[in-house]
Parts: sequence; structure tokens; C-alpha cells
Amino acid sequence: MKRRGFTLIELMVVIAIIIILAAIAIPNYLTMTKRAKNSRLASDMATLATALETYKTDWGSYPIVASAEGVSVNTTVVNHALTGPESLGGLGGDLNMVAHTNAVGEKGPINYIKAGTMTSIINPFGLPLNTSYVYYKTTGTGSAATWTLYAQTDTAVWLVRTDSTSTASVVTTQP
Repeated sequence: MKRRGFTLIELMVVIAIIIILAAIAIPNYLTMTKRAKNSRLASDMATLATALETYKTDWGSYPIVASAEGVSVNTTVVNHALTGPESLGGLGGDLNMVAHTNAVGEKGPINYIKAGTMTSIINPFGLPLNTSYVYYKTTGTGSAATWTLYAQTDTAVWLVRTDSTSTASVVTTQP
């Protein structure tokens, strides 16, 4: 019985088929991962939006920040306002502290979002460590204040959510 191997033409056809499949699959994989990262970012913004709206319901105002450019939600007064730790004693004029009572008579501090949830909000796009993941800024004061959440998704695109929108939207310039 004579043994026979694959011919060069057969091997080249198989390799060409593999290359064609890879050319189709790799771009789809890359766009799928970007969509997944955007979905995570939008989900994190929805979580923060819920906590901010609950905070406003209780205290009549959103956490106010003085910076016009916005501040990172992980390291600022908004983190302390939403996580409600007693030891911070009302950083930045925050209402959610031991000495205050909210609109329904509950004593502060109230935990609107777990501290672990706040620290789990990380940058899925692998931006440099000095780039904050989600920024928060307010305009106006008291019950007339509004908030904006925004985050960089890649080098040229930002995802933005405001108190007047129910979903995040994509913009090409930093808000």
C-alpha cells in the first residue's frame, strides 16, 4: 500500500482559508471588546446616576464640586458624599454627615453606594493611571444644580451622561 501526504496546493488552500477566517474574526473581536467596555462604562454611569438622584431626593441638592473641569468620582467629595463615611465629617460642605438630618428625618451619614463599588470603577480602556476614569461636575447650586458624568473611552471619544438624560451619549470633545 502506498502512503500519500498532502500536496503543496492542498496545504496552501488550507492556509488561505485560515487566513481569510482570521481576517474576518479579528476585527469583529476588537469591536466586540470596545462595545463591551463602553457598556461597562455606561453601566457604571447608571449606577452613579441612581446614587446621585437618591442623594438629591434625601438632601435636596447634589454633591457640589467647585472645579469647572470636573473631578474624579473616586477621590473627591462626591465619593465621600455617596459612600457616607462618618470619619470625613462633611468634606467640602457635604450634607451627608452625622450632624445633619435629611428630608425624611434620617440621620446622616447614609450609604448610597458601597465604597467597594466606587473603587471598582476602573478604566477598562487601559488609559494611563493619571487619567481619571469617570469625572463628575456640577453647575448651579442647591435644588437648581445639575450634574454631568463623563469619561474618556479612547483617545478621541468621551461618554457623557447628565441629570436630564437617561442614557450615556458619545461625544468627540471633553465636556
